[in-house]
Amino acid sequence: MSTEQRSQAFKRFVDSVEKPGEDFRESVDVETLLSLEKEERRPAEELLMERLLVDDWRAPAALAAAKTRGAVMPMQRALPDASGRMKVAIARALEDLDAIPKADPIVAEVIREGDEDSGPPAVVAAGQMKSPEIRDALAWACIHHPSRVVRVSAGATLLYMAGLAKSPLALEFRPLIRGLREDDEATRRATFAQICHLVGMPPELADT
Repeated sequence: MSTEQRSQAFKRFVDSVEKPGEDFRESVDVETLLSLEKEERRPAEELLMERLLVDDWRAPAALAAAKTRGAVMPMQRALPDASGRMKVAIARALEDLDAIPKADPIVAEVIREGDEDSGPPAVVAAGQMKSPEIRDALAWACIHHPSRVVRVSAGATLLYMAGLAKSPLALEFRPLIRGLREDDEATRRATFAQICHLVGMPPELADT
């Protein structure tokens, strides 16, 4: 089937991948992808697998939503050299496709890399996890991550994981966790100690 013969739905999906605009900066058009018939679904999935080669972090989630088992090996191959944000996206997709037991260790690793671009999406992903390695990585980030946004988000996520906050934003604890924004490490540690008291964890975890 030539490009000219493709359906409008297929073309709409391709545009969401290649010319995303404002609507598809955070994801591709998964709804349209899932609506495609088999003869168009396959080339659509192949397009997404090609996007793995250019570090398009929107592609793994779409491949997982489409249950594209053929994407498992390409994602596993892309994982070692992927950017931090792409690593998080691939890990979550591989978990969704039952190709790895859980994404937590990879997400924790990305948090500990201390990258200002991949840190925020890694902490967002961590908000859906409750494993010890995620907890420890968030504790480390509260004190040591160079990004103020990540430090505050890590503290908020710890409060959410403990069931004390209504959402990973922990808006009701903002006056407390603002202290994690400070450049002064002593101030950050004092704030973190208060968070630890609330959630029932030792402050020493920040240095492990």
